Amino acid sequence: MTAIGSVYVFNVCSETLALSTNGMTVGAGEIPGWFANAAPKYRPNGVAVARTLDSSDGPGKFFNGRNSLTISWADGLFAAQVQIDGRVFPMIEDLLLFIDKNTWRLLNGYGTEVGSGAVMGVSDFRSFASIFAAA
Repeated sequence: MTAIGSVYVFNVCSETLALSTNGMTVGAGEIPGWFANAAPKYRPNGVAVARTLDSSDGPGKFFNGRNSLTISWADGLFAAQVQIDGRVFPMIEDLLLFIDKNTWRLLNGYGTEVGSGAVMGVSDFRSFASIFAAA
């Protein structure tokens, strides 16, 4: 039997990031920021988050479909929607998700960008969510 893949989430910011997917905190709950005084400089920290097939198993994981992320840095609460197409990315495939203050980027295991989108402050997220609901 082949192992289920993960989404490796990287914090591309100097501040610690607290992350929840689909309403539940992932792993230890925090991804440390990069440290400018450590070698190698500006290296993003990351955490592996499990993938699952069904949205009913999605809290704290990534499922095939539209995943809701809640991102908290010291300067505020942010949100994003990350789409994973299971027909394109089978469950056995690992994905890489880079999160910064304005955007997220999803890459496949070969380093090719396969998705991107906005990271928005929660006050802006309501209008952002309505755009996705209309799609």
